[in-house]
Amino acid sequence: MSRIIHSLLASSLLLASQQSVADLAEPGFDFVLNINAGGGQSQSQSNTDKDNAITKDLNNSGKKQSAATAFALGRLSYTLSNKKTQFFFGNSEDDVVLGDFKAELGISQEFDNGTVVTLAYVPLLAESEAWKDPYLTNVKRQKTDVSAQGVRVRFDNILNIYGNPINIQYTWAEADYEHDQSGQQTSLGLSKSQQDQLKRDGDYHQAMIEYSHALSQQFTLQPAVTLTRGALEGEAMAFDKAELQLSLITMLSERSQLATSVFYGASQFDQSHPIFNQKREDKEIGAFVFYSYSAPFNWENAAFTAMTGYSKKDSNINFYDEQNIAASIGMVYNF
Repeated sequence: MSRIIHSLLASSLLLASQQSVADLAEPGFDFVLNINAGGGQSQSQSNTDKDNAITKDLNNSGKKQSAATAFALGRLSYTLSNKKTQFFFGNSEDDVVLGDFKAELGISQEFDNGTVVTLAYVPLLAESEAWKDPYLTNVKRQKTDVSAQGVRVRFDNILNIYGNPINIQYTWAEADYEHDQSGQQTSLGLSKSQQDQLKRDGDYHQAMIEYSHALSQQFTLQPAVTLTRGALEGEAMAFDKAELQLSLITMLSERSQLATSVFYGASQFDQSHPIFNQKREDKEIGAFVFYSYSAPFNWENAAFTAMTGYSKKDSNINFYDEQNIAASIGMVYNF
């Protein structure tokens, strides 16, 4: 549950604080702090909350879990005197392939033609937990640690179409499950080769292209296409995913901004699942609404934020259905 909420709240941090990529920052250090409080509800078999440890069968998507959270996020950057080179460490807005946002270390360089190139290393892309064997029924499932790291390269304003910029990003990540015992319980009767088809370790490759079209001074339309390849060791877990996203950014006033996004994604898996005897196919829909108001109470270098997000995954295998909703409010401070 916390992974979902943290991902959505991390988006609010950088939507509120990021500057135009064509103007990295004034020379010197810059620090952004975001303090958040929020909550949400999740229904997913991948949720490792203790109340979701037992599932009665493999034909359901787990128990609904609710949670509240409060935490801080931040980003420290240093811009050289040329205003074209910036080093940074901390949270970034970019949605990395494993669905989580962690601190990254990187550099952004602006060139004379206006293109900004960002290269970043994410030492802890996603450090979380998963079930050792998610397919156990009527007994408590045990957790195992999941670690990941990744690298991303992004080109902002690499091309212009009628004065509107195109952005391109590529992300690579690897995930490692410390103790993956998927399908190993004897009651399933899977052979060693069938168990190997369920291995979750592997690499992720994601390419994204994004286009910003200014409809007017008030409205900006931002469509994006994302392609993801999950090259996992288990052939039944490896997948290809395509996602379409459409965002509308509205400047309500000089101080306030509203961003509304909707997305649709579809995933196709490589091989038939040895437990469910069919190839998995997922369809996802979701929406995200974000609001920010700068300088509340005339506090300089501060902003109030509020957001809510919803996502639903519908799989041809009921076990993989998911539904998530989260909301938060927060304050952003720029030092």
